[in-house]
Amino acid sequence: MKEMDSFNLLIFLTQMALLNEDYLKLPENYLFTEIHRKVNIFKITRPGSKVIHLDAGDSNHILQGEYVDTFRKNLEMMASSHATKSTDIPERLKALETKILKTDYESNGIKLSVDDIFISDDPRNAAADVLDLLSRDNIIGVFDPSYPAFIYNTVMSGRSGLKMEDGRWSNLVYLPCNAENNFVPSIPKERLDVVYLSLPNNPTGTTLTTDELKKWVKYANDTHTLIIYDASHAHYVRQKKVPRSIYEIKGAQKVAIELRSFSKTTGYTGTNFGFTIIPSEVVAYTEMGKAMSLNQLCRRRQTSKFSGIPYLGLCAAEALYTAEGQKQMRQIADYYMTNAMMIKEKLQSIGLTVAGGDNSPYLWVKTPDGVTSWRFFEQMLYEKSIVCTPGVGFCPGGEGYVRFSGFSEKSDVEEAMSRL
Repeated sequence: MKEMDSFNLLIFLTQMALLNEDYLKLPENYLFTEIHRKVNIFKITRPGSKVIHLDAGDSNHILQGEYVDTFRKNLEMMASSHATKSTDIPERLKALETKILKTDYESNGIKLSVDDIFISDDPRNAAADVLDLLSRDNIIGVFDPSYPAFIYNTVMSGRSGLKMEDGRWSNLVYLPCNAENNFVPSIPKERLDVVYLSLPNNPTGTTLTTDELKKWVKYANDTHTLIIYDASHAHYVRQKKVPRSIYEIKGAQKVAIELRSFSKTTGYTGTNFGFTIIPSEVVAYTEMGKAMSLNQLCRRRQTSKFSGIPYLGLCAAEALYTAEGQKQMRQIADYYMTNAMMIKEKLQSIGLTVAGGDNSPYLWVKTPDGVTSWRFFEQMLYEKSIVCTPGVGFCPGGEGYVRFSGFSEKSDVEEAMSRL
């Protein structure tokens, strides 16, 4: 195409739809899409091989009992035109929010208001929604390694800057979370405007004690930093003195937003529900220095852009907060933690270094002899027909590690471990 002069180029550009070029910065394939592609190639070359997935959540193992029975019953009611009227849904949502606060927070001595809770469909979407409320000029900190979806949210919204040679983004501050610091990231020396804390951490499966988390809350209060706290795996915390909620820490309600999800406690991945807690005290500032309630701004956004979770999702969520639903959810969490311990013991017995698995079903495994993450992934796939997750897919700091997951059938875990 012949090069245009500046004037004609300007005319040309005003006559077409322009692209959000931040999307061009995203990788062509999301981490798990790339894993799926490689596994499909393996299946073509090795037909008949039984592939066992220990890489991600088991989305087909839907929580049985109260949860799935309620889901099925309400689906049948919808098919027969006897579902609840839409005018009743706001009251049911309010009742659900009250149960959530009593069950997950008040039972642990945390005092919140129903006005602090925002029901959503997925924590990744909720994290992106929170960014919608914040300026693009904020300095954002993330664990390295950390859940890639949170980093991609910053990329798509124009906050990440440029991708550097080492795979990191120029406008993000990376907080090492590795064996050298015992997976306890240090408080940054520089000031951050926003920081993501994913605890228990995905992918390392490690977490912080109450005393360690207190340091982060103090830092946030001292520097007016906003904490976005991903507690999606809080239901798997087993050890004492490891908080399930950041609001167990005094002062957190002034500086922290908490994200919760139920995909890994219900097997309802991708179509479940979650919620976000934004206490009324949490603020961000205008350019003129005026403090604004993020709770109120999120309420404006919610009523303007969000139509609510699907009706069946609401029904299933209600079932989770019955006494029987809570019991069954604890049982499936114990089931996955048993799988994780089985994997951890086996991997350690063959000489591999393993973190996690104590408060999360994720195991963070150091590859032997300097083998790269993707190379180890391929060895596991082609030699043992087992799928794990390359650690470098989470962050450059994940190179030299892979993630194993206990989110699978016990029989599959037992067979996979026998292959090792």
